Amino acid sequence: MTEGKKGFTLVELLVVLGIIGFLAAAILVAVDPVKRLQNSRNARRWSDVGLVMDAILNKQADDLSPYNGVASAPLVNHASNVQVIVSDDTGISCDDVNTRPGCNKTLDTSAGKGCVADLSDLTPAYIAAIPTDPKEAVCVPGSGCMTEGALPIGDRNSGYYIRRTSGNRIEIGACQPDQDAMISVRK
Repeated sequence: MTEGKKGFTLVELLVVLGIIGFLAAAILVAVDPVKRLQNSRNARRWSDVGLVMDAILNKQADDLSPYNGVASAPLVNHASNVQVIVSDDTGISCDDVNTRPGCNKTLDTSAGKGCVADLSDLTPAYIAAIPTDPKEAVCVPGSGCMTEGALPIGDRNSGYYIRRTSGNRIEIGACQPDQDAMISVRK
């Protein structure tokens, strides 16, 4: 009498692998890594706009006057216009669509309105560096992240905007937040 060898059959192994694969897929869907990445980028955007606002408020307190930015690309008063925050305005012409940065589909940075605000005079005394949007990318037509211009985020273009309204209220926000979030602070 011979004794049979113990082990698993091929069918049993395939069933176990199928169950493991199904559970792994279910966990992946439940965790939703894309949404988690978008949430983490939005959290960083909230932090960045707060840092810039704090730097501006501290400079205003030290100077005892409203903050105007660098003289070559100052903040302008336009309730309907935003200015893209840049780290250097050299070579940017608001009248030239090839050098003008855009923000998104709903925020106007058109020519003749001061499309950029250079905040480089805040560094390093009030903020270590002008923050850059965590989703650095060259925008492509139809992406919605830039309606005009050729200055991609990360190339002096911070991906954040600033708006000064009448009464010297300042709003700072993200040009292209994920999940259609509205990320801005106003003081």
